[in-house]
Amino acid sequence: MPRAIAPLLLLALLAGGAAAGAATAVGASPSFGIKDDQLLLDGKPIQVISGSMHYFRIHPDLWEDRLARAVAMGINTVEVYTPWNMHEPYPGQYVWSGIADLERWMDLIQKSGLKVLLRPGPYICAEWDNGGFPHWFASSKVAGGRTMRMRTNDPLYLDHVDRWWAVLFSKLRRYLHENGGPILMVQIENEYGFCGEDKEYLRRLIDITRTHLSSDVLLFSTDPPGVASRGSIMGDELYTVVDFGPGWFDPSSAFAAQAAMNAPGKSPPFCSEFYTGWLTHWGEAMANTSSEVLFKDTQVLLEWANSTASLSFYMIHGGTNFGFWAGANVDGERYLPHITSYDYDAPISEAGDYCQPGIGGDCKYYVLRDLIAKHTGRSLPEPPPRPAIRSYGKVDVKESLPLMEAVPALFSGGGIRAEVPDIMEEYGQRWGLILYRTRLLAKALEKDGALDLGGAPHDYATVFVDGELAGRLDRSEPATNLTLRARHAQGKGKGNQIQLDILVEAMGRQNFGCDTGNWDWKGLTSQNVTLNGKRLRGWEVFPLQLDDVSDLAYASGQSGAALVSAARRRMLEVPAVGGKRNADAPAFFRGTFEVDAATAVRGPSGHLADTYLALHGWSKGIAWVNGFNLGWYWPRLGPQMTLYVPGPVLREGANEVVLLEVERAAHDEAVLLDDKPDFWGPAAWLRPGGPSAARRQALLRPRALGPRGASGSFDEGGLDYKLAKELETATWDVRRQAVTKHLELLYQASQSQSERNKVEQCECCNGSGEKECAWCHGTGAMTVGDMLYCSEGGCSPCPVCRGTGACKCEHCRGTGRRASWLPLAP
Repeated sequence: MPRAIAPLLLLALLAGGAAAGAATAVGASPSFGIKDDQLLLDGKPIQVISGSMHYFRIHPDLWEDRLARAVAMGINTVEVYTPWNMHEPYPGQYVWSGIADLERWMDLIQKSGLKVLLRPGPYICAEWDNGGFPHWFASSKVAGGRTMRMRTNDPLYLDHVDRWWAVLFSKLRRYLHENGGPILMVQIENEYGFCGEDKEYLRRLIDITRTHLSSDVLLFSTDPPGVASRGSIMGDELYTVVDFGPGWFDPSSAFAAQAAMNAPGKSPPFCSEFYTGWLTHWGEAMANTSSEVLFKDTQVLLEWANSTASLSFYMIHGGTNFGFWAGANVDGERYLPHITSYDYDAPISEAGDYCQPGIGGDCKYYVLRDLIAKHTGRSLPEPPPRPAIRSYGKVDVKESLPLMEAVPALFSGGGIRAEVPDIMEEYGQRWGLILYRTRLLAKALEKDGALDLGGAPHDYATVFVDGELAGRLDRSEPATNLTLRARHAQGKGKGNQIQLDILVEAMGRQNFGCDTGNWDWKGLTSQNVTLNGKRLRGWEVFPLQLDDVSDLAYASGQSGAALVSAARRRMLEVPAVGGKRNADAPAFFRGTFEVDAATAVRGPSGHLADTYLALHGWSKGIAWVNGFNLGWYWPRLGPQMTLYVPGPVLREGANEVVLLEVERAAHDEAVLLDDKPDFWGPAAWLRPGGPSAARRQALLRPRALGPRGASGSFDEGGLDYKLAKELETATWDVRRQAVTKHLELLYQASQSQSERNKVEQCECCNGSGEKECAWCHGTGAMTVGDMLYCSEGGCSPCPVCRGTGACKCEHCRGTGRRASWLPLAP
């Protein structure tokens, strides 16, 4: 255990902490360095208590608010990443305004009395699209594009880094502590030890920094203890620091690994990423880490080595992956995109609130604040009031426009003609959707045809033949082919041709990668798309970047409903292909709501109150409010069911909500602007410590929100007991695959009582002769057990009219196929 803090040293540390916000003594030069294994600020010891906040994940009108909350928690420093791809969207074109106004962010940090640990990359990870690398790295039109070896000594890559850092550092030089600014240290690379141990590559980055930024600023590297020797340079060229989370490592061994890399007397213990929570992918339970372990291990670090150890909370405030900025991980063949929220289960929530709303657990913010105040002896400012968050009510989004009809408005002038398809980056596209179109002779589908994309789509492909859904492909699945049914060969196009459309949804690029493994281009990844083995040539490509959806012409009222209804009918006529379920036509939906200026609730800075866009009943898509892209929603998968809407996005009077639904719309074609976040979608039900049986039943009600339960086990009253026992020792993947598809069905089925009453029960489960699949004890909702085992009758499972013919459902909303409110299991 660490020794008790020495009184005289504590006084020195407190003086150093005060000096962090004060002017340097007259006649003295500002300095920051290391001596006798201590960090010295202007010659006085300082214990850095930092927190990561990402300006690019916070609405710029709320930057000052978030910094005030962080200051009140007791930190004295902020870690600052700089995402290259946000600031240089195209080669030589730079953005430094709005959410990318880095200099304003630095000014506000300095105004708040905080210091800065600068982390300029060039690779930042951060669960950010492409790890911060520009998308245009994947274009062959750029020097080294598509071939250069990133994060290596490749001269083509380093030329881009040199040019980027020259621009970036010219803006940040005045913010160095030596120049009177807040920047204390600058990081070189980011957890490079995972990727390599090329010391010359690291030295080249050091040289670029010394050339464009400063010859004196303290440079550091960050790696987990086990790879620190690979990711840094022994000696004093780089100050090696380590990162780990509460309960992950023994600090003794972690800081010993750090000291082994640094010169004698030059290794003050430093954990540069001390994790307050964790990331979450779509289809996983929301991260919810232990507040108790965080408190205990924070106390250990603060007292370590007579309180000479420093730490940085990752994250103190996470924010939001607005727009298309969320990254992804790739685990083998599995593609794992991050959810839109970057709440991170951090002490300050996505909306700037305290105590992990919508997630649960003991309040991290106040626990850490009290600990820091007691440890430092400082009188901390009072935390700002909780943010103003309100419900603006239900919004009908019944004005509609099928996506295929919107293509000319989204990409004017016709498609890009290409002999063979290529990745979206080759067309200069950053993100969004991309449509590939070609035409076939009708005779090509006189019989069933085998379409093969030649490689996994990045990331989700939907195939249409003459406007009808033919099937879906997912990059996580091994299959790259599907069958085009002969019944599509009707030759509706000119010259008795068939139109083949492949619509690809590009979600986040992977944020972790090394060398050429960092490539995660989007769209069709193979130029060899074939039908019955014959390569398809002659394509039109429509890059749908979706930066502006304000000029779309929607059909309204009954005519709009009829338009979308017709599109849906066309989709429902198409049989499932390759085990995939049917889906409705992708379409835009629009609605408006009013905010009364006289009665509106406002935040501390005068902006309208924040809200959450609740999307229960919808499937997957993108949402905008007043033209501001909130990001992806995916309530069919969960766990995130609501999108955070910052108050500054709203306006007095009329406001607009636009959705692009790529799978299936909610049946009431409405959303709710709620005052609570909801991270309890289908995937969350598998979380250890998730809701009890009673709570799961409550969660079946639309737009419900529940606290974290106390027990981590399944119980007989909720999930079918036999299945639960089977899953207790199963791996996470097996549990997720076995249960999530059933929970999806159940969750969606719960959304509309009126729809349930219109649908007849299945009379015979798989022809087994067992009793009908009963609604749960007459309550109008099915329990998981009923769904899996047909009221314990032994049917496993009841197919619920999946078009298999196994169940008799003569009146499934008149379609003859299935109940329209019941999504088919993936």
